[in-house]
Amino acid sequence: MRANHLLPLVLSGVLLASSVTAQVPGGGGGAPPTAQQSAGSSRLWRPSANEQMSRFEREEQRRALEMTDEEAAAEYGEERLELAQQVAELVEQGKCREARTMAAEAGERQMALRIRQTCRSR
Repeated sequence: MRANHLLPLVLSGVLLASSVTAQVPGGGGGAPPTAQQSAGSSRLWRPSANEQMSRFEREEQRRALEMTDEEAAAEYGEERLELAQQVAELVEQGKCREARTMAAEAGERQMALRIRQTCRSR
């Protein structure tokens, strides 16, 4: 009689163990992991478009900071440098609206956007 009572317990234990094993990752069934998955990566790393853009912008900023006044004048033109100087002075004085208007009227959309970003962060 005792064997009759143990058989259902053993069977239910085996069934529970097999269902738990099937739910554990890598614990039952399914294809073995690939080399990339085993290394902890689902794909090879590639920079996203945002990462590429910020890398490009950092490089441009580094290059611009290393530029001499003569190189900057040759690259951007005297008028644009004078405008940038005037706009920078207005921003330092806290006259962001006037600085943005001046840049926008000169057709410098990127400069106007940069002024807005700079003034917001203050």
